[in-house]
Amino acid sequence: MTMSAGRAEYRYYRAPGILERAARALLNNFVVEAVLVLLITLFYIGASGVDHVLGTRLRRTFVGMMHAVSRDRLNFIRKARMRHVFKKEYGMKKLKIKLAGGSYWLSIPCIVRGIDKKTHTEVKYLAKIMNERSAVKHRYMTLMRKMGVIAEGVDLRFDEYHCGREMGEYEKRCLERLRDASVNAPKVYGLHNLGADDYMLVMQFIEGTPLSKVTINDEIMDRLFIILRKMRENGIFHGDVKMDNFMLSGSAVYVFDCLKIDRSGAEEAAAFDLACLLCALADRAPAEAVLARARQYYSASDLERAAGMIDMALYKSDLELSEDRIKKLKQNITA
Repeated sequence: MTMSAGRAEYRYYRAPGILERAARALLNNFVVEAVLVLLITLFYIGASGVDHVLGTRLRRTFVGMMHAVSRDRLNFIRKARMRHVFKKEYGMKKLKIKLAGGSYWLSIPCIVRGIDKKTHTEVKYLAKIMNERSAVKHRYMTLMRKMGVIAEGVDLRFDEYHCGREMGEYEKRCLERLRDASVNAPKVYGLHNLGADDYMLVMQFIEGTPLSKVTINDEIMDRLFIILRKMRENGIFHGDVKMDNFMLSGSAVYVFDCLKIDRSGAEEAAAFDLACLLCALADRAPAEAVLARARQYYSASDLERAAGMIDMALYKSDLELSEDRIKKLKQNITA
């Protein structure tokens, strides 16, 4: 345990084992990365082709298998370390920790419930655990996206993380910037080292429903376009726009889970975010209705720029638009 100015900072150290060190060295090897990304990308593209011809869901099955195999676990040791931090740093007792659910992969999202020792009332937090394994998975995902950039010939750059701490610090800054820009986002309370390379980002628990489970109507679409436009006006780019990263709480829509994207190409980054939102909405509502709302907030040139990013957006594994919906979306953007 170490002490820092202002408050105690609890750290646990565990030397990685031989197999763990070997696995890290192997996955961080450039040649291994290149070969694995090439093989995964070829299978991914092949599965997409089979789906297109035969109407199967091979791509979705493949992505699900990849996520299941590489997903990190909330084990007993992690829970024990989390309890220690929440007791010492947040003054809680009678703690209960469970997975938040949803399609997590790059981090381990948890709901932490307990009793505040001072007020004796129940409190809840959202905690996300990130580590070097998270950074490696993000790097592989980024390399696949870069191959999509090359294939589509677009000027878009995705950045990588070096470790779980950098992932946590970036998300912390992004959520703080969103709140400064008057965009609904959870408050961030702290980033804590749980031992070895595990870092836990603690934030406000928002009671609500992911937009992936909400009926998409004109009001919801308006709020999403307003959020995205406000982010762009403040130089903030999401990098992973999808319905699971927005939460409806009462009448408010909250933003979660920003990923690292190169801000030097601001127009391209903004166009990519808009293209991802258009595709995500077109999967849930008619393309004509989606674009009718989009035109209330974006100029024709903005939408044309986004149209050039649609094929790139479709490389995202969570998007599975039919050829008919893709065609209608593209036609209506330029109409």
